[in-house]
Amino acid sequence: MIPLSTWAGIPAPGLAAGLAALACLLIGCGTERDIDISPGVSYRLAVQRAATLAELRYEIELAIPDSVSQRVSGREIIRFRLTDPRQPLVIDFQEPRESIRSLSIAGSEVDFHVEGGHIVVPARYLGRGENEVEISFLAGDEPLNRNAEFLYTLFVPDRARFAIPCIDQPNLKARYQLSLEVPLEWKAVANAPLVARRIENGRAHYRFAETLPISSYLFAFVAGKFDVLSDSRDSRVLNMFHRETDSAKVASNAPAIFELHHRAIDWLEDYTGIVYPFQKFDFVLVPSFQYRGMEHPGAVLYRAASLLLDEAATQDERLRRASLIAHETAHMWFGDLVTMDWFDDVWTKEVFANFMAAKIVNPSFPELDHDLRFLLTHYPPAYQI
Repeated sequence: MIPLSTWAGIPAPGLAAGLAALACLLIGCGTERDIDISPGVSYRLAVQRAATLAELRYEIELAIPDSVSQRVSGREIIRFRLTDPRQPLVIDFQEPRESIRSLSIAGSEVDFHVEGGHIVVPARYLGRGENEVEISFLAGDEPLNRNAEFLYTLFVPDRARFAIPCIDQPNLKARYQLSLEVPLEWKAVANAPLVARRIENGRAHYRFAETLPISSYLFAFVAGKFDVLSDSRDSRVLNMFHRETDSAKVASNAPAIFELHHRAIDWLEDYTGIVYPFQKFDFVLVPSFQYRGMEHPGAVLYRAASLLLDEAATQDERLRRASLIAHETAHMWFGDLVTMDWFDDVWTKEVFANFMAAKIVNPSFPELDHDLRFLLTHYPPAYQI
């Protein structure tokens, strides 16, 4: 028997490397050298994943405790089709290793490691075609915007990975099926329609339908103590979630808010020839929201003060409200249905939304010089950029 160290005259280290290379060729394997796991979500990583991953689906369950001092716990199943199983699977999650309770494939826990804000699953656990990864985890709080009475997500531009394990890049759209367990008196809203609500052990359980394909930064949900107003027109129902305690202020603003949304949707359907491209249109008025608005399909978020105006509001304030609503509604087509491939083209969705918003609201304010307003509003920042 010839010792391994001298088999075919090849020293043992060289032989081992050759056998490993042969195994990789035959069964498929990969190393971190093959794929970018540097901190963040790099363009190189995004290109690599977009070339090998398809048909992403998430089934996400989150339990939101009564106290903000307790972590949100989660369980998710990520389903996808893999065209090249020779590389490891890189899942984005900007949380420490301790926040990942378990990771399993085909019902069995597997080895993985965490590096650069990524969960790295070795290629030996993956196969060509359909794959399914189940993760139990503690969610990150940073983009959940939690307080004692409500929370809302804000994942733009690439913040979903700070809350949940995901593939956090705009050009790999996915379908999301969300279930939320929340305090009993809370309401919840998400991208897709509500399928079921039940009470169990003094907690409210919400289950939402699966979304249409959307980018990770557009996945959203809100839960908390909210009141809801509804308005319907031609079989379209709009729901407004709010926390305003001044009922007179709500009553005086609601008709205009609903009318502006209906008008914007009608205009865009007529202009584009594409019916509203998502399952529903709900919107949430959030106190002290970071932006004036954010275009999550099915769950648009607004800063409450931008929509609930005082009776003495000026014409300019009413025009800004109309423009904001038209802008976020335009995003349903320009940004949400058609999305930029990478973050260097974010400007395209914003430019289209601004342009369409101006066309939508101009007829409602015929006394204004809209060409001058467009010039003063958009040209200076464009030149500055």
